[in-house]
Amino acid sequence: MMQVAEEKEITGNRLSSPTDISFLCATVTVTPFSGFPKTVVIDFGTGCTAPNGIRRSGIIRMVISDSLRRPGSKVVMTFENYFINAFKKEAKITWTNNSTSITRSWRRQVTDGKITAPGGRYWLHSSLKEIVQTDGLTTPRIPFDDIFIITGTGSVTNANGITRTSSITEPLQKKVNCRFIDRGRIRFQGPNHFALLDFGNGTCDNAATISIDGNPPRSITL
Repeated sequence: MMQVAEEKEITGNRLSSPTDISFLCATVTVTPFSGFPKTVVIDFGTGCTAPNGIRRSGIIRMVISDSLRRPGSKVVMTFENYFINAFKKEAKITWTNNSTSITRSWRRQVTDGKITAPGGRYWLHSSLKEIVQTDGLTTPRIPFDDIFIITGTGSVTNANGITRTSSITEPLQKKVNCRFIDRGRIRFQGPNHFALLDFGNGTCDNAATISIDGNPPRSITL
């Protein structure tokens, strides 16, 4: 969302270009040419692979109420036959700009979320998170130096109707130039057990630790 907005110049008061651009091997269109609300369509077609190795297909559609940097603006994101590495993603994601004169932040609410695996297994999910940008504020047109911290809660229900809730107990850190969350902790609560997932000390890697029911943590690969 952020990279498309920067490249299409719809984060501020500039006019966007009506011409399609290449975005991680997708085709991006923005309509109308001027004024709001705008509809952004990111079309990955029948499938393309990004430089980081993630393969996507289908469409991400975003309706933007106002300039993305303006406090109070909203983005509603939906998905049309959208797959990531053969997993189908469905949801309505609403971003609300809660920024102030000294902070840049958003609320991200997921409703009607569903992830379907290639074999047909699925998980329903919802969440409410607060995202605050901590780095990259002085370079608004360079998204790759941006760093965000994330707090909030969520829940996942599997195909058997079993629900697990999650709560971020230590803010998560997500760098745009890192594929993985590299810092922070989440507590997961199931019907009979709980787990603590620790993403590490800020090093960009796929290593984490997990502790079940208070037992000593063990290393896992994300």
